[in-house]
Amino acid sequence: MNISRSQFLKQLGVSVAAFGVGGSLVKALGQMSPVLSTPTGVSGDLKPISVNSGPGFGNRLAITFDDGPTPGVTERVLAELKKRDLRASFFMIGRNVKNNPDLAKRVLDEGHEICNHSYTHPKLDSLSDDRVREEILMCQDAIYKATGYTPVWLRPPYGAFRNKSHIAKDLGLGIAMWSVDPRDWAQPGAQRITDSIVTQARPGSIILCHDLHNQTAEAVPNILDRLLDRDFEFINMSGFLGQPYVA
Repeated sequence: MNISRSQFLKQLGVSVAAFGVGGSLVKALGQMSPVLSTPTGVSGDLKPISVNSGPGFGNRLAITFDDGPTPGVTERVLAELKKRDLRASFFMIGRNVKNNPDLAKRVLDEGHEICNHSYTHPKLDSLSDDRVREEILMCQDAIYKATGYTPVWLRPPYGAFRNKSHIAKDLGLGIAMWSVDPRDWAQPGAQRITDSIVTQARPGSIILCHDLHNQTAEAVPNILDRLLDRDFEFINMSGFLGQPYVA
């Protein structure tokens, strides 16, 4: 869905003025309260909200991590974020949450946002609508049971969601894609991961990483420091874009 910047912010329930003020409001936007159930009953008049970047003004970006939580990797990512008092968003696989509930809870407790990345990581656009709903809702349930929080953003595995976006809307979930992809899942080496992200990063970028392999964890300190050297602010998804379908 291609919309203007003002329409984008209006539909996401975030005012232009909110992004023009100081860091205190930005931090306030980044603090989330637990959502006790998956929002439903979104008006049929609204189009599904799908984004691959945030507002291009200011110097803010979102760094996101897919496929966790992964013991031995997610903790390393969290430690580097904590050292710098930065916030990120973690798109978690439901079965990994079920197997590592304490690690999922730690992500939330340390101030990061948890988002939905399906339960078993299939290509959702190859499944029936009923199976897609099941994948999403099972992930929601696993995350809520582990953390007490229900995500409001979904990232379909592989970005494959053709003709399925109405399901996310029906469940009250915004669809979060990305604009920077270092292909770290392929393990090209920590330096290549770092250089790819830093070269591509722009105001409004949504950076795709994976807390899946040690190479990414190894790259994270340099990624964060080099982006901080360029005066970027790190915002979680809901702080960056607001909550989808909230007027």
